[in-house]
Amino acid sequence: MTSPANWISATDAPLDRATVVFDLDGVISDATHRQRFLRDDRWDFDGFFAACVDDTVIPAGAALAAAIAADHTVVILTARPDSIRSQTIDWLAANGIRHDLLILRPPADERSSADFKHHELAALRGAGCDIRGILEDSPSNLAMLTAEGYPALPVASGYYEV
Repeated sequence: MTSPANWISATDAPLDRATVVFDLDGVISDATHRQRFLRDDRWDFDGFFAACVDDTVIPAGAALAAAIAADHTVVILTARPDSIRSQTIDWLAANGIRHDLLILRPPADERSSADFKHHELAALRGAGCDIRGILEDSPSNLAMLTAEGYPALPVASGYYEV
């Protein structure tokens, strides 16, 4: 199977095995300093995503990714746009974040984060992934995951009102 262009392989790990999926922003990458771009009525997504290069690592998220058994595939599924592909790859490498596959939002994809992730998770299953857990901080994404029966673990990033 040919992988979609927005799936960036970091290792030669097979997809047809047990898989754990991590969101990036708010789970592994601390985007607290970027929240100013998403305040009030002015949502500046270009500024929000461009500032990702200054994120710090969330130690618990990075440690969880590192602790996943070697016979499992680790996927980072983020709604970050493909336009910051190189910045995201560089950040993951510079911070030593374990992952086998990175999935970004394709160019011109304007679906909601939940719709985008729903589609990508179905594609992962279609590629043979046995999804054992998904770590996510967004309430709308968590609602979708729960509705679809995915094994979701809520992460409290502090970005969302509870």
